[in-house]
Amino acid sequence: MINTREEWGTRLGFMLAAAGSAIGLGNIWRFPFVAGEGGGAAFVLIYLGFVLLIGLPLMIGEIAIGRKGRANAMDSYRAIRPEQPWHVTGLLGIVSNFMILCFYSVVAGWTLYYFILAATGRLLTSTKSNYGEAFGSFISHPFAPVIWQSLLMIIVSLIVAKGVKQGIERWNNILMPVLFVLLLVLAVRSLTLSGGGEGLAFFLRPDFSSVTSTVVLAALGQAFFSLSLATGLYVTYGSYCRTNTHIPANAGGIVFLDVLVAVIAGLIIFPAVFHFGIDPGRGPDLVFVTFPAIFSNMPLGGLFAALFFFCVFLAALTSAISLLEVVVAYVHERWALRRVTATWLAGLVVLLVGLPCALSFGPWADATLLDRTVFDWFDFLAASVLLPFAGLLLALFLGWGWKPEQVKAEVEQEGVRFQVFPLWRMLIRYVIPVALVIIFLQSIGLI
Repeated sequence: MINTREEWGTRLGFMLAAAGSAIGLGNIWRFPFVAGEGGGAAFVLIYLGFVLLIGLPLMIGEIAIGRKGRANAMDSYRAIRPEQPWHVTGLLGIVSNFMILCFYSVVAGWTLYYFILAATGRLLTSTKSNYGEAFGSFISHPFAPVIWQSLLMIIVSLIVAKGVKQGIERWNNILMPVLFVLLLVLAVRSLTLSGGGEGLAFFLRPDFSSVTSTVVLAALGQAFFSLSLATGLYVTYGSYCRTNTHIPANAGGIVFLDVLVAVIAGLIIFPAVFHFGIDPGRGPDLVFVTFPAIFSNMPLGGLFAALFFFCVFLAALTSAISLLEVVVAYVHERWALRRVTATWLAGLVVLLVGLPCALSFGPWADATLLDRTVFDWFDFLAASVLLPFAGLLLALFLGWGWKPEQVKAEVEQEGVRFQVFPLWRMLIRYVIPVALVIIFLQSIGLI
């Protein structure tokens, strides 16, 4: 077990860094779309219920594991239960993080490219009908996506190589407030568009007639995946926490920030798409195709396009930082490498392994395996198979492997009170494992 390691400088720094991982591209486009399709505010209420009953308890447990183990995502489990193979749970999280970063860095590179286009005024020079063609041409280019993926990974590696305080915490203390301010500016602009009220009503007016079992399952999956649970992130970040850290309060703050960004994103997207009469369910196209068309028809569209894509880039960047840190912490400690060496080594391997993902949309895109590109397979195996299974193992470890009373003892250090412990124990032992089995079955298409 590693006894001497970096610690977060402030509670806010820890919360912003952890929230930076949870706040990603899915908050910008997926949450508003799923919420709108699921009955607006009705979906939001169901989602919030699952976040509080499923997401928050798991997050509290993960942070406690990290602080107790004081090591990377795998060795923290080994430090707590050295005689049992629970460390496989942490290893699954590390592998999932690695695979996710391989394809997530590709999309994050797209956001960097689009921000540069918007900032230089070149994004809105095409006619509206050409935005889809321009996006398709870019992602299918033989080497352009690789260049932007490489630039993204260089930026991420430079930050992570600086360490916890001087790198991750310092930059999240800058990037996250900037992200929130810019999102609020964009929300105000979107809400002032004519027809914005209709879009706002679509997002926030409860329509319980639209709630079906499919909607409930979507809310359950969104609550689990959007918080980056079972990825080893909170174990890794928890290992940098001091013994006086109020784990439940910090976990609650992280959840609040994640949900807040998702809601603000809805306030940006729905008034805008309703104003221009656009289908809000276009997924990634909504970001890279539809929104450039929207900005081209908006006063000061160039300015707001630059702000929007800078927000999207920041969301992608903060998530990528956390994804890489989980891998770097493992490499750094398991092989006793210097952090700088471990960072650049991990970043290079991610880039090399991720090359097929970046090239999945090129001239050879038809070369698929079982109707999936390499990009799709990385996404499916990491997010739909490994993460739900790791989440189930995490819940079983907290409820039966480590024992809830021992988790309580770890949380209640230096006068901290775990006031909701009886509810937490019931949820983590009986409710959450069932929910994660459902998420796993849904993810692999069995329900």
